[in-house]
Amino acid sequence: MAVLPTPRRHRLRLRRLRVARLLSGLGLVALAASLSVALPAAAADPQWTAAGTLPGEAPVFSVALDPGQVGTILAATLGAGLVRSDDGKTWRDIGAGVLPKRLWKVVLDPSRGPNGNAEIYVGSAGKGFFRSPDGGASWRGSTQGLSADGQNVRAVALGRGVIVIGTSDGVYRSIDDGATWKAAGLAGMDVSALAFAQYGTPTATPPTPAVLIAAIDGLKTPGSRVARSSDLGATWVPLKQGLPADLVAGAVAAGPVAPGGLRPLYIAGSGGVFKSDDVGDSWAQQAGLPQQGFGLVVPSPLDPNIVYAASDGGGASGQGASPGSILGGVWRSTDRGGSWTKLDGGLTQHAVTALAVSRSAPAALAALAYNPDGPIVQPYTLSDTQAQPGGTPEPGLCPEPQPCAPGDPAPLPAVAGSKVVAINPNACAAASPSPNPSARSTPGASPPPAASPSASPAAPLLPCPTAAPVGSGGGGDLPLPLVAAVIVVLAGLLVARIVLARR
Repeated sequence: MAVLPTPRRHRLRLRRLRVARLLSGLGLVALAASLSVALPAAAADPQWTAAGTLPGEAPVFSVALDPGQVGTILAATLGAGLVRSDDGKTWRDIGAGVLPKRLWKVVLDPSRGPNGNAEIYVGSAGKGFFRSPDGGASWRGSTQGLSADGQNVRAVALGRGVIVIGTSDGVYRSIDDGATWKAAGLAGMDVSALAFAQYGTPTATPPTPAVLIAAIDGLKTPGSRVARSSDLGATWVPLKQGLPADLVAGAVAAGPVAPGGLRPLYIAGSGGVFKSDDVGDSWAQQAGLPQQGFGLVVPSPLDPNIVYAASDGGGASGQGASPGSILGGVWRSTDRGGSWTKLDGGLTQHAVTALAVSRSAPAALAALAYNPDGPIVQPYTLSDTQAQPGGTPEPGLCPEPQPCAPGDPAPLPAVAGSKVVAINPNACAAASPSPNPSARSTPGASPPPAASPSASPAAPLLPCPTAAPVGSGGGGDLPLPLVAAVIVVLAGLLVARIVLARR
């Protein structure tokens, strides 16, 4: 015959059960609070938002975010000129009557002009280079010094006291704010992208030169399609180690200065995305991305660990072409290319042809995708709440020869022929962070003589330099000790509840 519990035992057991339930509830609350700290954005992935529709029916390959006007987007179109959106819904032409309708590139100087507007630089399809000092209210164009093919301006890179452009006839540089141009090597080659791997600090001890990386495409360019110059185009060295021999490069980019004094460099092209941590001496393909062509790679201007890559889905093979897969899109890495996450929430068009990243935290992105069936160009915006870049943006580069604004770095003396010409004798107030000269020997400090590409475009530029590959390094995003502590606490609470319930 079962023995019924006495009223006193029954009350004690009920109290223990209530305590156990209370402890379990507190444990669940602690777990939720801890995970909200450890995984702040795990509950909701960032979503792309459609931003109206761009005018024109041709794909667009360049988009820029105004560093001084939050939410302002500019796009260089092939057919509708330079268009601007301030509300993420409507677009208007800001170069009507002055700019050509067919444009390749738009770049904004991160420093703001004296009237509060960012300087705008535009490369056109066959009509030369254009610049606006006042946010598009007025424009000045120039073809002086450019060859006929050189007026097809596909890339624009802003340096310190110098502007460099990539054209269908090599590289040109200007030391007078784009008024006149001088050939700077790679003649006869289609230069699709340019980036400064190092801006140069002439006042350092020893002085560090500016270092340019050029990406070349087109069937008329056999052999290496990536080259480096440490003398503003007087000589170029091909970069081959770690890069496919048949690589057609669509983009080259440099991130902010990383610990150790160097900038991470990236190339996107027909073989994927490649990274260099040694100023281009060696390259490594980035794992974790689908096997398809990539046309864009855009590092965060604030954090050397964050970088974005985009693809229109072209040249897909292997896993990228598996049944049910979606080709194209945008990917993000927070560990300098060690791992990648696809950002496709909200994207209805995945053939991304242009991408820009803001100089703010969290990162704001603008992307343009092309639908040939429309045909339409669909703009998107995204606030990447899962990427919180650390660091501060570098000051404006001051590519113009006039005195810089307070806080801008001193401009770099530019090379004119074989002579060094001082552009701005009025030194600016402060210098931007520069690579540590002691971190490694500067590439090309004493450049060897180069074969003239203009004399024989098919000839190799120079023997390939060799260097041991540098590891990319990586880092986790999760605070694992915190998560482990929460799991231990929850396990203890569970054991306590079981013990109390059985007594």
